[in-house]
Amino acid sequence: MDVDRGVTGACAPPGRPRRVLLLSDCYRPTVNGVVTSIDELRHGLVEAGHDVRVLTVGPDRRTTFDGTVYRLPSLDAGHIYPHARLGRPVDGPTFAGLLAWRPDVLHSHTEFVAFWWARRLAHQLRVPHVHTYHTLYADYSHYFFPHEGIARSLCHGFTRKTLNRTSTVIAPSTKIERLLQGYGVRTPIEGVPTGVDLTRFTPGPPSEALRARLRLTPGVPVVLSLGRLAAEKNITETLDLLALMRGQSWQLVVAGDGPEAGALRRRAAVLGLTDRVRFAGAVDPAQVPDYYRLADVFVSASRSETQGLTFLEALASGVPVLGRDDASLDGVVQDGHNGRRYREPEEFTRTLSSLLSDPSLRRQWSQGATRTAAGYGRAAFVEAVCASYDRASGSRASGRCAA
Repeated sequence: MDVDRGVTGACAPPGRPRRVLLLSDCYRPTVNGVVTSIDELRHGLVEAGHDVRVLTVGPDRRTTFDGTVYRLPSLDAGHIYPHARLGRPVDGPTFAGLLAWRPDVLHSHTEFVAFWWARRLAHQLRVPHVHTYHTLYADYSHYFFPHEGIARSLCHGFTRKTLNRTSTVIAPSTKIERLLQGYGVRTPIEGVPTGVDLTRFTPGPPSEALRARLRLTPGVPVVLSLGRLAAEKNITETLDLLALMRGQSWQLVVAGDGPEAGALRRRAAVLGLTDRVRFAGAVDPAQVPDYYRLADVFVSASRSETQGLTFLEALASGVPVLGRDDASLDGVVQDGHNGRRYREPEEFTRTLSSLLSDPSLRRQWSQGATRTAAGYGRAAFVEAVCASYDRASGSRASGRCAA
């Protein structure tokens, strides 16, 4: 196996910041859970005094570097996955510049071109290659392979072979940790849930300007769905279940965009819900907290999550959550404390009915939500990741990642 472990002196010695290169095939301005996780880590590492750069894919065939982010030339790969781009696997000047900078840790977040840049740099610099596994590719196989059984087998083999080349794998939930063990990944796996910025996601009054822009009806409880509008997010199920609750007072805000946007609008029309559903479209990341503050309840029917970041953001904002039962929510959504994980349609409709009609129950679960989220702050996340870096490098030093 091509693995660099226990490299003496690979990380920064005590007394100077660590240099960390984060590598990903997607980054801003793309908005998704992977990008959000990378940004939380980057901001946290910088706040803790470390020198952090990002290597990612650019929007065209130019190489750029703004002092923080390297963007590789790329080609359109939308035929594989909507809006995807394939970065250049070799770029001599960029590679030479990174070798001269000499990062202490390489931390990849996707398994394609950016991953192989991390491997080549790790081989040249003899530093640890840490990798966070964010995406359950088997749940996305419908984008690139028609036969589900074969696609899943291919995804399992690809994941196992790829991750066994790294020094350490970070799993953002126990669901992913168990899954990778089942795939036969032999590299050390460490569970580190992604944190959220608790200064940004907080309870607060809703934006009246946003309410007006969305044409929300005063006094009617707001149900929020926020995320990419794609088949694997299963938003159709949410619409179908809400259609069973026509007799109750509610309005749904669907925040986000994606390949299923048109189909979901048509589904809402077929169900006769057009006047109760507001499709907000793509949301500027700076406005995301305002959407949570609009909501009385956050809902999701997705079963493809690796960590459920939107659930954590909702909880930090004091919003009770109602989500499909899934192991990615273990320790996050606690039944009867901050929300509920439903298994059957009746559980969804019964729970949502109680929340919509009982403001005191919403307040009780809202308080539980903020208490739960307090354990998932960005500082704790960064501290845990830095500890993984130390173990990957064989360092026994402690306290190097403290702010």
